[in-house]
Amino acid sequence: MRTILALGLTSVLVATTCAQVVLGDNKGKVRAVNALAPISLSESPLQWSRRDFQDNTNNETFGFWPAYTIQVDGLQFDALDNQVGLGGATTPVTITTVDSLVNNFGWPTSFTVPQYLFRQGGAYTNENGFQGNRQLYGPVWIKYELDDSNPNGWNVVKVQVFAWDVRDIVHKASATKTRSFSDTGAPYQIDIYVAQNDPNPASDPQTDPNWTLVGTLSKANGTLPNVCEWDASTGNTFGECPQATLDYLNGANPAGVRFCDDPTNAVWYSTLNVSGQSGIKYVALVIPQGNQYNNDPVLRARDRVANSLRYTNITDVRVIAGIPGDVDGNLCVDDADLLIVLFNFGNAGGQGDVNNDNIVDDADLLIVLFNFGSGC
Repeated sequence: MRTILALGLTSVLVATTCAQVVLGDNKGKVRAVNALAPISLSESPLQWSRRDFQDNTNNETFGFWPAYTIQVDGLQFDALDNQVGLGGATTPVTITTVDSLVNNFGWPTSFTVPQYLFRQGGAYTNENGFQGNRQLYGPVWIKYELDDSNPNGWNVVKVQVFAWDVRDIVHKASATKTRSFSDTGAPYQIDIYVAQNDPNPASDPQTDPNWTLVGTLSKANGTLPNVCEWDASTGNTFGECPQATLDYLNGANPAGVRFCDDPTNAVWYSTLNVSGQSGIKYVALVIPQGNQYNNDPVLRARDRVANSLRYTNITDVRVIAGIPGDVDGNLCVDDADLLIVLFNFGNAGGQGDVNNDNIVDDADLLIVLFNFGSGC
């Protein structure tokens, strides 16, 4: 019993007693993607880009490397030793506000955002119109490793994705740009998977039994912002960012804030709430249907051709872990969590295996008891 108690207390001590970011805030890394383009060269279908460009207005470097999708400092390499780019930094980047947001909403002519919100990661998912069929080449995926400071993994409670392009929607990226553009490369759907173990970084999370689908963000169900749609009043074959989305950015949102005043607020992220997932060390995003442009039936039928229409991009990903012992993921360690452990006591892992050692035992019970009442 002394040995069991020591192991239990060790598990408690390596855990944290409050919700925290375990991907982002300079924690975690890109684990792998389904395919990588050569550095600085054009992509083939289903490859993630590894190219940089320069903004015409602020001369800031932006691009579409996989590591641009997380706020982690420094040059990053994945689990297969591929260079995946510089992680997004917090260095301020000046946004020159498009005229329409200044004139219609009273936004300042300029403001700053952290660099990690100015850069994106993106993959070549759709035919760009030159062949006329706009076909979806297939799904793409990106895996992340969570903060490794807890060897038992994390009780993941939220996955947040900043799924739209600041440069397209609010930034005056050229002298002739006067209003918000549509974000043609915004994802139409994101399926989110988690795993306690990932012995093969190159495996597809959709088919690898180590991975569990925990939910979906999509434009169809309103959990991803609508930033590209056909608008008959303008006839723009690139689509438009709808007024409702611009109103949301101007304060018609649950936080009541404007993007220009608080660009890092969580309200700009699409959030998937997760429950019952403890011992998690890896999270994956699967983009199964490409970009919003090619999922709009009217825009898809237009004769517009442009290389930009082939990409699907995301800006930033964050994963939030909950309180140790909060087995059901409601951010409160209470009787319900205790009952889950007791009802599964003696089982070979599964629900109630708080420390992910493949047995529900005294060590798991101690974690719940030690943290009992936390977050409630």
